[in-house]
Amino acid sequence: MDDLPNRPADFLGTAFARLGQMGPNPGDVHFGLVFRIAGPCPPLEELRNRVAARVERLPQLTRRLVARATVEWEHDPDFDIANHVHTLPRHTGVLSAQSILADAIDPGRPPWGLWVSEDDDSWKLYYLVHHARQDAAAALRTVTALLGDGTVASVSTGRPQGGGWPALLPIYPDLLRTRLPAPPVPRGAYGPARAMGHRVVDMALLKEVAERTGATVNQVHLAAMSDALDRWEPRPGASRRQVNTPIDVRLAGDADDDFANRIGFMRVALPCGGAPAGLLRNVVAAAGRRRLARYRRVWRDLVRNGRNDAAAWAMQRITDHTQVSMTLSSIRVASPLTLVDAPVREVAALPWLPPAHTCFAFLATYGEEARLSVLAPEGAPDPEALAALWSDAVHELHRVHAPEPTAAPAAR
Repeated sequence: MDDLPNRPADFLGTAFARLGQMGPNPGDVHFGLVFRIAGPCPPLEELRNRVAARVERLPQLTRRLVARATVEWEHDPDFDIANHVHTLPRHTGVLSAQSILADAIDPGRPPWGLWVSEDDDSWKLYYLVHHARQDAAAALRTVTALLGDGTVASVSTGRPQGGGWPALLPIYPDLLRTRLPAPPVPRGAYGPARAMGHRVVDMALLKEVAERTGATVNQVHLAAMSDALDRWEPRPGASRRQVNTPIDVRLAGDADDDFANRIGFMRVALPCGGAPAGLLRNVVAAAGRRRLARYRRVWRDLVRNGRNDAAAWAMQRITDHTQVSMTLSSIRVASPLTLVDAPVREVAALPWLPPAHTCFAFLATYGEEARLSVLAPEGAPDPEALAALWSDAVHELHRVHAPEPTAAPAAR
């Protein structure tokens, strides 16, 4: 096991640890994935034995988060897999991370866990983790390494090295614009309770719109969200709605980043109002491939510099809660996926909730399904309604961008 001295958290670990201290709900900075798996649920001890046999390959999972004057990771001398693999009562639907963790957060233990629940002809596997430890891509790799066919090529052993203030130059004009006066984001009086909403659409709908228009699947998704948000939380007179979109900044084949938090941030100005066809054109312009690639290069350099004033300033500007009220994230899960020697039927993402956010919407695509999960605080509009409006908008975009009917040949 990892018995080295304390390690300072990198920039993202520090940032998310501090966010966790600010929020009213201790579970708000935990997020995760839930898998519906075919067949009977394995016995709890079998799952614990499987995880225990592989967790030594991921020594970072044996470290707990210590956030005092500085933020550090320290080895848990009493690490016990029984504290991290649990059962849940049988339930319908999908539980939020906050409801699962309501009485289960122990700051003296590494901040992650697996929970299993029986179902009629399948079972559910939840993986929850503190965002200071991992992002969604790392969470997926962790589950497949512990319970599937995932491999562990190497483990990060030191603080990554990257650039500082000069790295910001490609996006500096965007960052300066965030300092211009802007109308405050309207907010309600949010309470500590959390609610979730879900919807599933056929992945083919998103793909076909993308193919017909030259957009990406994520741009189609953002256009549908733009239309749905207009109806869910109208902002009369506003022409744009600023949202935060996390970006995976890993390089292909860089195994040191596989199990760490490696995300950047990009603000996207979603258009308010207008016809669906126009929405998609505006989203493609606001979240274009070149802009995304530019932000990915910048954040790749910044997050590989452990602790960095430039990264902290850029993150604060892009995610400023006075101008941004929600985060829209996504993850693609390659299919078919096998866990505990059984096929995975469905995958859903479990969003987290940054302080003062109206909602966090997380799209998980797996096989033929695109599944949206929306988390909102008490006092915000109904997240189930937003998920339903998003589904309606996806279908409307597909209808609007349907191929023109071929004219029948003239009769002779």
